[in-house]
Formats: sequence, C-alpha cells, structure tokens
Amino acid sequence: MKYFRFFSAMLIFSIMCVSLFATGAQDTSLKEIKRKLETESSSESSDAKTEPAKNTVPTSTNVLQTSTRYGFSNDDAVQALKAALSEGAKIASVQLSKEDAYYKNPLYYIDLPEETEKLIATVSKLPNGKKNIENVILRLNRTAEAAAAEIIPIFAEAITGMTVGDGVAIVTGKDNAATEYLKRKTYDQLVSLYKPKIAASLDQKLVGNMSANEAWEKLITTYNKAGSSANKVTSIFGKEAIKEIDIDLAEYATKKALDAVFLKIADEEAEIRDNPLEYSSEIIRKVFGSRK
Repeated sequence: MKYFRFFSAMLIFSIMCVSLFATGAQDTSLKEIKRKLETESSSESSDAKTEPAKNTVPTSTNVLQTSTRYGFSNDDAVQALKAALSEGAKIASVQLSKEDAYYKNPLYYIDLPEETEKLIATVSKLPNGKKNIENVILRLNRTAEAAAAEIIPIFAEAITGMTVGDGVAIVTGKDNAATEYLKRKTYDQLVSLYKPKIAASLDQKLVGNMSANEAWEKLITTYNKAGSSANKVTSIFGKEAIKEIDIDLAEYATKKALDAVFLKIADEEAEIRDNPLEYSSEIIRKVFGSRK
C-alpha cells in the first residue's frame, strides 16, 4: 500500500514534467504540482484558438496522455495505481488479521456500543460481571481480526474495474482519494459479504469455549432481567424505566471492523503519498522512476 502516495505524486508529476524540468522543481509537493497543473490547463485553454477543434478543450484524460512522452502510457499509470491499491488492501488485511491487531491497538479497538453504558455499570456490580463484559469485548476484537483475513477478494473487483477516469480523479484528488474510491465502490458489498463472516465468527467457540454471541446474550439477559425487576420499583415512584438492550452485535461489529479497515488503508495511502519511492513494484518503478 506504500504506493498510493507515490503513484499519485508521480502521475501528476508526469503531467507537469515539462514545466517541472524547466524550473528544476523535481521535488515539488503534490499540492504544488496540482496548482501548476491547473495553471497549465488554463494556459492551454487560452491557446485553444490556434489549435484544431478536437484539442480545444483539455481534459484530465488528455492531459494524462502526455505521460507517454516519458516512457509510460495511461494504461501503465492505471495499472500502477491498481497495484498500489491492491498492496494497500493486502497490508490492511495482513496487519489487521494478526492477534491483538484490534484488541491492543487504541486506533482499532472495538468497545461495546455506547448504548450499553448502563448495562456495563449494572453488570459490573454482579458476580463475574466485569469478566463477562471483558469476554464479550475480547471476542468482538478477535472476530474482527479473523474476518480481516477475508477482505482482499472483496476489494479485488473494485480495483480491477478501475478506469482511466477513476485513476485521474484519484491522482488529482485529495490525500485520501484512493481510500475514498475504495470505500465508495465497495462499502455496501463489503457489509453484505462481510457481515455473514462476522456473524459466523461471533458464533465460533473462542476463549473459554464460549462464542461472542453466547457471551453477549448472557450479558444482556442478565442486564435486562435486572432492569425488569428494577422497573417494577421505579414504576411505583414514577421514575424513568430502564430500557432493554436490543443491539445487532454482528451489524455493530461489522461497521466497527470496516471503520478500522479503511482507517488502515488511509494510513497506508498517506505513507505512499509521502514516500512514493519505497514502492518496489515493477510497474510503479516504470511509471514513477523518472521522479528521481
């Protein structure tokens, strides 16, 4: 994944290569390159009166075609971006599927839903209450770690289907444009394909021969029973009743797990944009080798 940023900087760099070589600014930042690209596009529009009609309106795709002057084609550029996206998904999958990748990392740690604040306070006072709560949290994170190993095939279709237009939009977009592209193209599919995996993982026997769903059901049943008894008392005094907990744990865990996946991919994209030359892919070397 360390190639998103590299690819982005280099592809725009190729577009502005003539201008950059003239000024000797080979290490110009991505923002500076984009600014110069806009300036060049405006200049080309001003000169359009003397050019053939088919060239009077410069587009991002037409501008991208200038990359052929420097040894790579539009297809090379898009293939390089696809390679970077694939690498990013692979890195996210490999790293997030390691034991404790979620559980011991504050950035990805999956806690119980905010709605369970009263549940936690109530159950914590009961015998083994804190232990049961921690068991559920541990299983949520272990489930996310197990499911992370399955994300690569899901991203593959969106990456394979990327067009030149998509590539240009990503290259000329904001720092997390590639991550946003993947999220936009895959999120609904990820939920529909990922949630059953989460649900299945939640049913698997884990630590203590108990699944996350079993631990969760035990937890909310204890809480709801306690709440039911308390409500009999509160109703006499006209106090607010304790609401029962009814949360789809698989849906909740799926959302939290995917939040972490895209956060990780965004981190990798940021690294690629900052350190593009670390990409080892042959196609990336071909496309971006002229930078240095």
